[in-house]
Amino acid sequence: MPSRPLPPLPLSFPLLCPPPSPIILAMGPSARSTPYAAQRSSSASWSHNTHAIPPGLDRIKDHLSFTSSQGPFDLEESLFNSKGRKPWSWSRIKRLYKRQTRPVRLATALSGGIVCLYILSFLLLGQRGSNTAAGRFLFQQQDSRILSRQLRAKNIVCNPRISQPLPLPPKVLSNGTHDFDPTVIVLSFDGLRADYLSRGHTPNILSVGTSGVVAEYMQPSFPTLTFPNHYTMGTGLFPSSHGIVANMFYDPTLDEDFNYRIPDKSWDPKWWGGEPIWETAVLQNQRSGVIMWPGGESLRPVRPTYHVRYRSNTPVAEKMDTLLAWLDRPREERPTVMNVYISEVDTAGHNYGPDSKRCQRALAEVDTAVGILMDGLRQRGLDKVVNLLLVSDHGMSYVTPTQSIYYDDYIDPSELLLEESLQPHLAIRPKDPKRLDHIYKTLKSAQEKHNLQFKVYKRHEIPERYNYAHHPRIAPVVAIAEPGFVMTRRDMGIAVVGVHGWDHEAEEMRAIFMASGPSFPSHGPEKLQALENVELYEVIARTVGLQVKEGATDGVRNGYVSRPC
Repeated sequence: MPSRPLPPLPLSFPLLCPPPSPIILAMGPSARSTPYAAQRSSSASWSHNTHAIPPGLDRIKDHLSFTSSQGPFDLEESLFNSKGRKPWSWSRIKRLYKRQTRPVRLATALSGGIVCLYILSFLLLGQRGSNTAAGRFLFQQQDSRILSRQLRAKNIVCNPRISQPLPLPPKVLSNGTHDFDPTVIVLSFDGLRADYLSRGHTPNILSVGTSGVVAEYMQPSFPTLTFPNHYTMGTGLFPSSHGIVANMFYDPTLDEDFNYRIPDKSWDPKWWGGEPIWETAVLQNQRSGVIMWPGGESLRPVRPTYHVRYRSNTPVAEKMDTLLAWLDRPREERPTVMNVYISEVDTAGHNYGPDSKRCQRALAEVDTAVGILMDGLRQRGLDKVVNLLLVSDHGMSYVTPTQSIYYDDYIDPSELLLEESLQPHLAIRPKDPKRLDHIYKTLKSAQEKHNLQFKVYKRHEIPERYNYAHHPRIAPVVAIAEPGFVMTRRDMGIAVVGVHGWDHEAEEMRAIFMASGPSFPSHGPEKLQALENVELYEVIARTVGLQVKEGATDGVRNGYVSRPC
């Protein structure tokens, strides 16, 4: 097997490789090899009687320091005003220079040896070198450079100023009267599609991005449903990792159903995997507060410091008042991580459609609530002290009867263990496992014969980009409709006009991300590149100085900072 081409060494290749000494670069070979007398004779204008540094010495005078028995060494003093002492010769200065730069020269030689070892190991191991730590490092650097060239070839230009690590390191701040530990408030607007912000109903929300940072959009995780995506944002894990694979699902191990509409059953900790950010804060001696965020009510051993249970009729303005009351607590009681769930936009989008006046009214309502929170922060002198993150879990799209795929035309719904109609994706788990192949082949044949707008997969065949194939709670067969189409039964009809749950890469499913505060300095009108919501956990953790265990999340870019530019 031919070996993989040797990738270029990164410019910042290991920390043991310092750049060449500025002294060596400044002197050059001529300055090191030319005798002092020759340099003196080559410059007719220089003599001991003129206060001009001879050629070569002016470049190193600022880099030499030495204390002898005669006192501190000074280059000009030694050359021009010896005061009875023997003037320093050029050869003596060279010896001093070599002695003082010996550590730099040794480090340079050592780094050169390390580079040679890397190259030698690659040549000896060939393709297997990519499996070593060194090989992985080199190939990652090569892949980053290849991607950068591809982006430039497509005229996709990254702004290096906004590709730097965000957020900034946290620190204790003061509003003039009280000290505040690094603090972050995360507001999640259910169903707020990314392009809603261009409709002119959200001036307060937009001002957060103007004073801080705003992403082009945030990509949700599949399936684009409320419970899986909120718990993904809270844990940094894909649904196939944390176990909340849908709003409703069946667990074959427990032989039980999960239904988000039954709180007493769904809050059992056996359903909820991973470690949500409000637990991480408590475990690391910080405090957290959760207002109706899915997963926050789970009866796990570690609970958030403060918690408000879900009530659908709670006004959003009341939630803002609760946040401000938490901030008014003494420092030792004040939460540093606060997560708030806001449902108004999603409810209006489902019932009236994403372009309806009721949806616009809901946008204005939640924007007013954000204004209440921002005014409260300013009145307390906290607008430059507390970090504010605004996100959403998914988008929303219209659906009509003409875009319905009636799966009961092809399979018998009574054969399925659990079904949830009017969904962009259908989880198929037959009561009789022996019927699985028949149901799968029937649906696949119908799709191909009638050119139906969906794709059907066995669980192990689901494309990797969905990150949705590695949990037993995922049904053995999954049908995913094209954007705009839904899977339903003929006896169900269409009860809503707005739906979500499609492919997480569909434009209609895009969510929002923006942030302001001391950890998020403004980048003006420029937007950050899109990020995945699985990265939000690490962004929050870094904002308040929480340590993230290696491998504890599925975030792939370490807080959206490592896209190559």
